Amino acid sequence: MVAGLTLGKNEGGTTNGTDLNDPNVTLYPKGIVGNDSEVAFRLSGSYHLPYELSLAGSLIANNGYPYVSSFAVTRALAAAQGVTLTRASQTVVLSNRGEERYPNVTMVDMRLSRTFRVGNRRIVPQIDFFNIGNADVVVGQTVGVGSNYLAPTEIVAPRIIRVGFSIDF
Repeated sequence: MVAGLTLGKNEGGTTNGTDLNDPNVTLYPKGIVGNDSEVAFRLSGSYHLPYELSLAGSLIANNGYPYVSSFAVTRALAAAQGVTLTRASQTVVLSNRGEERYPNVTMVDMRLSRTFRVGNRRIVPQIDFFNIGNADVVVGQTVGVGSNYLAPTEIVAPRIIRVGFSIDF
């Protein structure tokens, strides 16, 4: 068995640009950089079962990646509030990066295999099970405020069973 635990936070200055007409340049100048995961746990290992069977598996568990909600302000919308935009539209960031996060992800994968020897060759049939619990965690959403706000755009890959073999010669 091998296990690893990573704790951390990837903070720094964000690159919001240098356009002084962009309110995001001065708002939220700091925050989480990239796809930081504050807690990430990994466990993997293998075990030799009776009848020369091998079982290998891995567990991953980490908190969700950060996202930032935003709102697109158009000239018409700004004019209705008595504000004149110099651009056709302006995207306004609504929070610091890292204040909003996708749900946590936990998945288990396993492999069952057996080695057969034929002369100098080894034939290893195997069956792999990915995402055994069929986790359906959202890992992507529409983050622009509007009619599709927080609508899922991506989920973790579904349960997959793969059957195969390898030949060593």
